[in-house]
Amino acid sequence: FHVPNSDAYEETEFAENEMKLPLYPRQAKALTRMMAIENGDVLFEESEMSEHVLPGVGWCLIANASKKTRLRGGVLGDAIGSGKTVITIALILKGAAKARASRNISAARSSATLIVVPPGLLDQWDDERKKFTGDKLKSIKIDSTATLKKYSVKDLCEADIVIAPAGIIDEGNGKKRPYTENLQKKAKSAPIPPASSSHSQREAPTIEGTWVRCMASGPEIYVGNKGNQKYRDQLAYYGHCYSDAISKLRKQKFDATERGVPLEYFTWERVVVDECHQTLVTGKGFKLNDFKDSARQAAREFLGVAETDVSKRPLVAATAVWGLTGTPLLETEARVTELANLMGGTYVTGAAHHWRRDERYSNRDMFLSQIDGSRSREYRCNVQEAAHRFVKEACQRNRGEELQVELVHRNVSVNMSEADGKNFMNVIKNIGFHSYSLAADSLGEKTLDVLSITASSNARHSALVEAINTIHGKEPDTKIIVFATSNGYVSAKEALKTSGKKFSHVSNELDSVERQNEIISWFRHEDATAEDRKRPRILLLTFEQCAGHNLQQSCHNVILFDPIYSGTDAVADASVEEQAIGRVYRQGQQNDVTITRIILKGPEGETCLDDWIVERNTNEDVLRAATSNFD
Repeated sequence: FHVPNSDAYEETEFAENEMKLPLYPRQAKALTRMMAIENGDVLFEESEMSEHVLPGVGWCLIANASKKTRLRGGVLGDAIGSGKTVITIALILKGAAKARASRNISAARSSATLIVVPPGLLDQWDDERKKFTGDKLKSIKIDSTATLKKYSVKDLCEADIVIAPAGIIDEGNGKKRPYTENLQKKAKSAPIPPASSSHSQREAPTIEGTWVRCMASGPEIYVGNKGNQKYRDQLAYYGHCYSDAISKLRKQKFDATERGVPLEYFTWERVVVDECHQTLVTGKGFKLNDFKDSARQAAREFLGVAETDVSKRPLVAATAVWGLTGTPLLETEARVTELANLMGGTYVTGAAHHWRRDERYSNRDMFLSQIDGSRSREYRCNVQEAAHRFVKEACQRNRGEELQVELVHRNVSVNMSEADGKNFMNVIKNIGFHSYSLAADSLGEKTLDVLSITASSNARHSALVEAINTIHGKEPDTKIIVFATSNGYVSAKEALKTSGKKFSHVSNELDSVERQNEIISWFRHEDATAEDRKRPRILLLTFEQCAGHNLQQSCHNVILFDPIYSGTDAVADASVEEQAIGRVYRQGQQNDVTITRIILKGPEGETCLDDWIVERNTNEDVLRAATSNFD
């Protein structure tokens, strides 16, 4: 999909001193388009077709329904580091007077823009607000249910910005789930069960493999979907209980001084979803084994992906819902349709038959879906055309100013030890292979088992320590960011501990949101005090934690410990690596950026899995699909 830029629009003008720092012309033009959409000036034709074949006659009756409606949001997909945050803050500032005038505490109508972010970005958003607007906008950070309970209905209605983590409804471990328990109590509803621990459906592969037409994201033999009805039932029941609690919550009347009222109670001026691409991607397996998978699922519930009535969604926006991302992942009609649904509920042709519906279908629904038959070529063409129209009208993507620094890619190839090689061969022999030269496609679901072996290789450990020593040999005080997969994170952590090097790391499971933001802030800013200079020079993060951080002020070295592979979705994997690199290679970087990638080979230098995955993730066609084509 070709995502248009904002060159055709006029620049939004600002009064003197309205913002502490001015916008670039391209940013002011993007802002103009966003304001036009919020003002209702941009219309979109929502349509659907219904086909009925008359057997034996050769005729087909086609019913068409359509209406023109104003867009209820869109996507700002400017290149990584191009200032999507500041454009959004400018949008809030421009609409602040109108939002405050529309405020109604008794009706729970807030003047605030609710910004839903990955957990490590709360402080960064607030820092950017101060940097560009000073104290002109009142901001509240909700990093946990405990923090929410400090604020009253009046506080949340009178704010200009409320920032909350996307996974707040999934907060807690084990039996304690503070947010949903508080929601249940305030709504006087039945208990809300834990979210399903597994996917009930997965997205069909797109760029890789052969797509079999008319197979509805379905049989495992074609697309790896082995969805279990138990998981569909669990997700449907969870969604029902959550929706029922919200419905009862909105029937309650809370005094202006009531504290801890859930975010679903309010009507917000607008809702902004930072790194919105993360909600589109399903995980590598059906079990939700890591934070990113559960956070995606929680974010989709929070945004109301299963609710077609926008007014009944958990988060209600008066003007618009906006998604921000540097890697839009708009390579299929299915993803465009889902993004349109999430960003304000715009209906794109084919949405009624989207594969996401299967996530909550009963056995009866699944049966009826299978006998419904395939769609005609005309229908599929209409779906594609509608998706292109939505991208053209609701999405914009601009390049940033050309960076004046170089991006240096440094591949460090190391041979695994004889012991690691023997371990590797023992694992692949059990699944019928006898060579180091493997493609992940050949291994299928077993790929992740094999990658867990290569991630823990002693040779990779040594390469990491040597890479750090090489960097610090030239720049002893420079800060280094190390990114790894979930398996690689554990391995890299062990390697750094064994080496005796001081390092910081962030755990989504063990560290509170407040603690995560504190650790990352050490690497976001240059050292200002003696205490700052005593802190570790190395930050270890998983790829799941890479999106959104602005680390260019104090970092210009990134080490990719092991290549990311989540299954058949090459586009999503490439986008994650691009996000990791984009933490330091972005506007404001004053130094040349070096990306060191560790590639593990066989004991005698044989081509191995790392080579295949790296070649796939850096393929130009895959990268174009990950970032979407733009002018």
